[in-house]
Formats: sequence, C-alpha cells, structure tokens
Amino acid sequence: MTAGGGVRGRDHPVFLIVVTCLASIVAMINYAIWPVFLIPLGDAWGLSNTEIGWVSGAYFIGYVAATPILVGLTDIIDARRIFIGGSLAAAIGSAAFALFASGFWSAALAWALVGAGLAGTYMPGLQILNARLSEQRRIRAVPFYTSCFSLGTGFSFVLNGTLLAYVDHRVAGWIGAGGALIAAAAVLCLVSARLPTPRPAAQVRHPLDLRPALRNRVALSYILAYGAHTYELFAFRGWSFALFALLGAVHGLSLGLVTGLVAVLTLAGTAASIIGGRLCLGRGRHRMITWIGTVAAAASVLSALMLQAPVWIALACLMTYNICIMLDSGALTAGVVSVAGETDRGALLAVHSMVGFAGGALGGPAVGMMLDLGGGGDALGAWSAAILVMGAGSAMVALVQWRAWRRYGFAV
Repeated sequence: MTAGGGVRGRDHPVFLIVVTCLASIVAMINYAIWPVFLIPLGDAWGLSNTEIGWVSGAYFIGYVAATPILVGLTDIIDARRIFIGGSLAAAIGSAAFALFASGFWSAALAWALVGAGLAGTYMPGLQILNARLSEQRRIRAVPFYTSCFSLGTGFSFVLNGTLLAYVDHRVAGWIGAGGALIAAAAVLCLVSARLPTPRPAAQVRHPLDLRPALRNRVALSYILAYGAHTYELFAFRGWSFALFALLGAVHGLSLGLVTGLVAVLTLAGTAASIIGGRLCLGRGRHRMITWIGTVAAAASVLSALMLQAPVWIALACLMTYNICIMLDSGALTAGVVSVAGETDRGALLAVHSMVGFAGGALGGPAVGMMLDLGGGGDALGAWSAAILVMGAGSAMVALVQWRAWRRYGFAV
C-alpha cells in the first residue's frame, strides 16, 4: 500500500491480473501437443480414431479426477500454492509423455497427468484473482481470465504446429514441461501470498464437500450448460488441427498455413469469450446464452453442410462456428461466480470444472467414434457427421439456459 492508501507493486489489481493470465497461458504450452501430433503418432502406434479420441479424453479425465481436491482446497488454502503445485504436475506429465509415451496406455496416462496439472492451474488461477480483487473488478476480470484459455491454446497450436515440421513429440513434451515450470516460478515470485480469511467453525467446509453447488439451483443451471459447452469446445479444439490438415491436403494448403489458421481459430475464440461476457452484462445472462447456443447450433449445421464446398467457404463457416462456440464460455463461468458466496465459491467452481471437463472428456471420443463409423479421418463426409455431433453441445446449452430463463427470470 502507498502512503495515501493506494495499491502498488505486486498487489496492484492490473499487475495481478496480467501476471496470473500470462502464467496460465505459459502453463498451457503443452496443451496442443497431442492434438497436433495425434495423426502421425496414431499412425505410428496403430491407433483407431476412437482410441485417438480417448487419449484426448484422458487429459480431461485427469482434470476431472483432480478438480474436487485441488479446486475445493482453494476455500481453505491460498490458491497460489495450488497453482504452483498444478504447474509442477503438468511439467512432470509433459516430461513423462516425452520419455515414455509409445502407445495408447502410456500416452493416455501421461496425458491424464498433464490434465490433472491443468486442474491445479485453471480454476485456482481464477481463485487467485477472486481472493485478491473487489467484487466489481472480479466480475469484469473473469471473462478476460477465461479467455486466456483460448490464448493459451492458440499459442500452443502455433508452437507445436511449427515443431511438427522439425522435431518429434519428445522435444515438444520437454518444451511443454519447461513452460509449466516457468509458470510456477512466475506465480511463486510475482504473486503475493495471501492467507485465507478466517471463518467461524460452523462455516468451515471440508474441501470434498461439494453440496453447496447442488443446493444452488441457479449456479447448477450454468454448470450443466458449461458441461455441454466444453463437450463441444474440446471436441472441436481437439480435432481441429486434424480437420484443417485434411482440408489443406485436399486443397493444396501448406502445413504452415494450416497451423496459422488453427491459431487464428483459437485466438478468435479469445475475443469471442470477452465479447460474449460483455453482451450478457445487464441483458439477462440466461436469455443471452440461450440465443448464443441457438446460433452456435445453427452454425454447426451450416459448417457440416459446407465442408465440401470451396475451401475458403468451408473455412469461413468453421471459423464462424468456432466464434459462436466461444461466445458463452466466459459468460457461463461469470454466471457461477456471480451467484456464489464467499464461503462456497471454491466448491461451486470445483463442480463447475468437474462437470465441464467431464463433457470435454467425452467430446474427443465421440468425434473419433463418428469418424470410424463414417469411413475414417480421410472422409469429409465422416467429418460432416462429426461436426453435427459436436453441435449437439450448443443445442443442449440453449435448452438448459432456456429452462433457467423461464424459471429464474431476466435478472440472473
């Protein structure tokens, strides 16, 4: 604090937000290793598309398994410590992928550990901000922080898409481990420690007691919609490089251009998440998310129909679909934060993450299974069917939020 009562240095809100967001982005350098390398590794290891999808899903299974403990603990332990531990777990998982991955089970186990590391950085990073910002700053910071997930994935796709042309997955794994270690060091050195606010014994919640989320019906409506949202989002993100690479091969686009397009796709999602969060302020969050989900479902149908059109029309449809998917991402998380109490925010965010990433665990295998049923990953018709399977997520978001809009009204 300054003599006049102002805040400066490591405690300044802007500095805190920037450091936490950048650390979250750097911690995710490893995110796109499997989505980028899945085609050559799947061929080398003799994996089916369904098995490739389950390796993708293992990332989110690890996340879901670790979330109740790591995010729940943020109600009683400084989230800064959880973030550092999660970054170290992600570094170990990335190193294990580089050293030991040689088939389905070894890749899935290493990738699950990387996902568990994300459980220790993503929502705990949000809790770092929640514990240190005023309510007004907190609500405005949430869409920016959640959009960093798209920035992190976009940066990871650029880096690993570039690495694909020069090195194998082992080098990418070691680079991913290094990024996670840098994130841990940044939070350790640049974010001030903060002891949890003391509470009466009657208010102390066991970190695995997630009942507050089940009692908060408004929060639950956002959480269920988030599960459908992440099912679609991670199905699309996990397979986007393979889909764009196929379109590139069919239409003669270079690998560099494909990598750039996928990066633009994820970065556009960053802006969409922020814009979507802003659109929902003061306009009825349930109502706006209902419309966003409806438009995104329509965009998935259009993308499926246009996939075999001229390449730039197909790509434009996919880019539009991606933006529509991301419009409600920050709004759903902000909705949970806005209705959570000080004593149960960790529990609500833990269930929010668990349900959300459980949906993410199912998205990749669902796409892989549809590709196997439709004739393989080289068949554009199979990809059209897979996109329709993805779009079911937005349709479910719209349905859940429409019911909440009818039940809880405009103001929530």
